[in-house]
Amino acid sequence: MTLTSPLISDVSRLFAALGDESRLKILKVLVDAGRPMAQGAVAEAAGLSQANASKHLIHLARVGLVTREPVGNQVLFTPVAPLVPDVCDLMCAHVARRIQDAYSSMS
Repeated sequence: MTLTSPLISDVSRLFAALGDESRLKILKVLVDAGRPMAQGAVAEAAGLSQANASKHLIHLARVGLVTREPVGNQVLFTPVAPLVPDVCDLMCAHVARRIQDAYSSMS
């Protein structure tokens, strides 16, 4: 795959979205739930206000990391699979290795 400027720009937006702690909490809640969740339930499980969760869910949907499905008078959110769980697993494993290496070098 050729990394064109538009592609680099889109990838940059994805990584920027992943660079926010509240958004990572939201993604973890959605991945762990294994089912679509309403915004209020996501907010509560992530420990965020409803307004804050709503803002972040809209951003995550805009960059394509979650899907939103209107159902009656609510909207259900789902992480895009396998992208979100795979990226989260890769990043967490990388961070864990870095921590382990840093700890090992202190011994």
